[in-house]
Amino acid sequence: MLASEKTAKGHQLAWRHGTLTAADPLSAWQGLLRARGLTEQDSFFSPRLADLPDPFAMQDMERAATRMVAAIQAKQFIHVFGDFDADGVNGTAVLVEALRAAGATVSFSIPHRAEDGHGVGLEALRRVVAESNCRIGLSVDTGTSCFAACDEAKRLGFDLIITDHHLPEATLPSAYALLNPARLDCGFADRQLCGTGVAFFLLMAIWKKLTEQGKRPSYDLRTLLDRVAVATVADVMELVGVNRVLVAHGLQRLNSAPSVGMAALMKVARCTKRVTAETIGFHLAPRINAAGRMQHGEAAMQLLSCIDPDEADLLAEELDFTNKERRKVEAEVFKQAEEKLGDGAVLAVFDERWHAGVVGLAAGRLARKHGKPAAVGFITPDGAIRLSLRGMKGFHIGHLLQRCRDHLEGFGGHAGAGGGTVKNGQWDAFFNTFADAVTEQSTNASDHTIQQIDGVLEAAALHIGLADRLTRFEPFGRGNLPPLWLLKGMHIADRRDLKGGVVRLKLTDGHYWIDGIVFGGGAISTAIEPGLTVSLIGQLQKDDYRGGNAIQFVVDDVLPE
Repeated sequence: MLASEKTAKGHQLAWRHGTLTAADPLSAWQGLLRARGLTEQDSFFSPRLADLPDPFAMQDMERAATRMVAAIQAKQFIHVFGDFDADGVNGTAVLVEALRAAGATVSFSIPHRAEDGHGVGLEALRRVVAESNCRIGLSVDTGTSCFAACDEAKRLGFDLIITDHHLPEATLPSAYALLNPARLDCGFADRQLCGTGVAFFLLMAIWKKLTEQGKRPSYDLRTLLDRVAVATVADVMELVGVNRVLVAHGLQRLNSAPSVGMAALMKVARCTKRVTAETIGFHLAPRINAAGRMQHGEAAMQLLSCIDPDEADLLAEELDFTNKERRKVEAEVFKQAEEKLGDGAVLAVFDERWHAGVVGLAAGRLARKHGKPAAVGFITPDGAIRLSLRGMKGFHIGHLLQRCRDHLEGFGGHAGAGGGTVKNGQWDAFFNTFADAVTEQSTNASDHTIQQIDGVLEAAALHIGLADRLTRFEPFGRGNLPPLWLLKGMHIADRRDLKGGVVRLKLTDGHYWIDGIVFGGGAISTAIEPGLTVSLIGQLQKDDYRGGNAIQFVVDDVLPE
């Protein structure tokens, strides 16, 4: 642990591993490898699709894949029950596209966020069976908590295969097959896959069975990896192990041969530089999510499954406009939620005025601001309180929901997010149980104010060669954070405030000069005034805006001298 003084953001600094001080680029790189427990030759730096686990190691995969192959060969009608967020829509898109390529007749449905909520709806299930005489279907990114739908499917003679990743209850639903790595008896891929990831492994198993029978489709499943990557990053999965492989190869495809819909989305989002996980999180995923938040997730599904470039451009423009509207509504709901909470210590609130599509985003902003889980709800057309929950490092939303289960129905979630509907007349009971559950987790949660850094860099170590090498750690995200450095004794020679809260800095230690940049100054704005000498916490990056060998230090926090 470093000195007890706090950074400008109120963080306490801690070393990831020992104490590393680097005066040159090579020693910085070598020290970083040691700190992260890696070597130059480590497979971490060369994620290969060939290293993905056998899909049949997932619980129920044999049963699910066998039934799917039989349905394809018998030309049986197959229905996909999707979900309206980026994970659910991408998962629906990859299943529909691949199964149709294998010769199957496939339809799909995506619920409306406010009117239907998450899950496989009973009416949707009955309608599919009645209208098409369909006898087999798949869910994606949903279904683990859909007990009633699974029971009804069984009664109707409908083989419902669940592909999901949300935390299951102790008792599992009576699905034909339940593909969920979060099952206590599974643990596939360290329980880190998103719903689309689970669906992708099902397709791998189907392709493997068809290949063994000499009927392998000509369709290359690697074509789907751009959407698998977007879903994984959008759902904030840990980018380690299997997810690192999937996202790394998905990013390669996004940068070289994206699907028609993704290419149109990248164009409207002005992704002119190299696409990274950060690009997905800040530019692509929000536009996909906007459809389900503000209108209907089918709009995003249309784009992700589109094969006509001109049509895709129009669909992408519509999503871009919808996302702009989403931002305005989200800002207003967050403001109103803050006012309604007042000085309340428990971050649980609802209002009949609030839009269903942005309460989760408002909950996320509240959680980040106050450092603990938040639950924000809206009122459904039938008068029920439907909640979205978001959390912080050290908390587990899925476990919070389980703790509140007596007061909820139709709920589900994983570590970072979740949701559910409060039972009639039980808001106060939910509120109190939620407060107790957050307090209980707080006592066991790691201190979210601790900021871990990889080492100290002297100004002489800030070099394009080091910045280039650091990109080998990509894709960055949850579970694989970018290297974070402490840059000591830097004099702020100049400051320029740009649009959007961006601040440009000129920094020097008296011998070397470096460009600094701050995104959304906020709490550190007054600590980066010209003339001050400070220690900066941040990332060394290539400056793609200026190009060439230009580098910059992206300032995340400040430690006053």
